[in-house]
Amino acid sequence: MTYFNIVAATTENTVVTEYIPEQRTAEAYQSEADLEREFIRRLGELGYEYLTIHKEDDLVANLRTQLEKLNNYAFSDSEWKRFFTEYIANANEGIVEKTKTIQEDSVKNLKRDDGTTKNITLIDKKNIHNNCLQVINQ
Repeated sequence: MTYFNIVAATTENTVVTEYIPEQRTAEAYQSEADLEREFIRRLGELGYEYLTIHKEDDLVANLRTQLEKLNNYAFSDSEWKRFFTEYIANANEGIVEKTKTIQEDSVKNLKRDDGTTKNITLIDKKNIHNNCLQVINQ
């Protein structure tokens, strides 16, 4: 009988996983670089997209691209700057507040250039498959 572990469950979705261990043993010490490569390889098998990002600016640009894709909305440069500094990289918030934003308040109001507002979803919790999984090197 196959056994599945519940990873996450909501009233609308259930994510399960089946663990099948690889039948191999370590033959030698695994370096940190080897460990990281293997971890990224395994995440790739699970559907994560590998990105080669080495600078913070590229990381921020990728975040903008992913939020635009998720929300089907193109930020103007001034809108992105306001949104990013107010909600993503707010200097007045620590890790606890930023974590709470993702976990409890993942929809933010963007004040558009024309004065109207638009809801921007940071992570889609109702349809988790709309989110993009990505991995980079440490």
